[in-house]
Amino acid sequence: MTGAARLPQEDFGSAAEVALGLLREKVGISFWMTTRIAGDELVVLNTVGSGITLSSGDAISWTDSLCWRMVAGSGPRVAPNVADVPAYSSSPFAEVYKVQAYVGAPLTVGDGKIYGTLAGLDPQPKDDTLKQHLWLVEMVAGLLGAILKHEQEASQPAADAATADGEVLVDKLTQTFNRRAWDRVLVAEEARCARHNHAACVICVDIDALRAINDAQGREAGDKMLLKVAHILKRACRGYDIVARTGEDEFAILAVECGLKGAKGIYDRINSGLAKDEIKASLGIALRNVTTGLPRTFEEATNTLLNAKRSR
Repeated sequence: MTGAARLPQEDFGSAAEVALGLLREKVGISFWMTTRIAGDELVVLNTVGSGITLSSGDAISWTDSLCWRMVAGSGPRVAPNVADVPAYSSSPFAEVYKVQAYVGAPLTVGDGKIYGTLAGLDPQPKDDTLKQHLWLVEMVAGLLGAILKHEQEASQPAADAATADGEVLVDKLTQTFNRRAWDRVLVAEEARCARHNHAACVICVDIDALRAINDAQGREAGDKMLLKVAHILKRACRGYDIVARTGEDEFAILAVECGLKGAKGIYDRINSGLAKDEIKASLGIALRNVTTGLPRTFEEATNTLLNAKRSR
């Protein structure tokens, strides 16, 4: 109980790490994760434990998952033995990942809107005493949902800054913000960070050899590459982070209310997504410095990216 009361950390990623470790210790389920619903996918955000081959950045079919069935009400929030619940035992997810015990709760962000899920999975069935821990799981899900809601509200001023009458602020191809919007967002978010002493980070991504792809395979091939990268970045981010195309082959992400652990989680999910699609790119990351502010943070992330590119 006291561990749960300390869950609010500097950002959702940090809080989730504490929460999942607490649940693993108290509930007796070997693997825990937080997820985000992204269209028809369930994206894994944070994981703690062993026995299930899922990691941060993995994406599975939302309708194949046990969590979809839990949210829809066709299965209970606690299933000590998945084989006893037809809705769960027939799930492709349970078969692929050999899940024998399941605990889940939705992560909501106000007005009942479901952001994702908190879930515990185990390759071994449990007895009915598992049901006694539902109160703790639901309490932790509520606390994490409150942190998510706070972060979403915090990100709104930055998103609002990227809208204006009569200006084109969205990249037509990737449907991310463009460079003009990005510059405006950095100024607006820096003012808010300075007022409230919030953490933030910037991640830059530069696609390797895009120009060579355009020359060798045609512009259409290059555009497909850009769309793939934009999709990977959106999927790796939290639903309220800012993603922008800042150059011909460059993207940037502003993660608001995000400290070191949360930034590393996003960075790792981007790397994993790029590797899965066999896309070579250079990445740079920097945390906001209270003295120099976000525009300088963007410069530092860009310099880190350039150093990484030279080393490649």
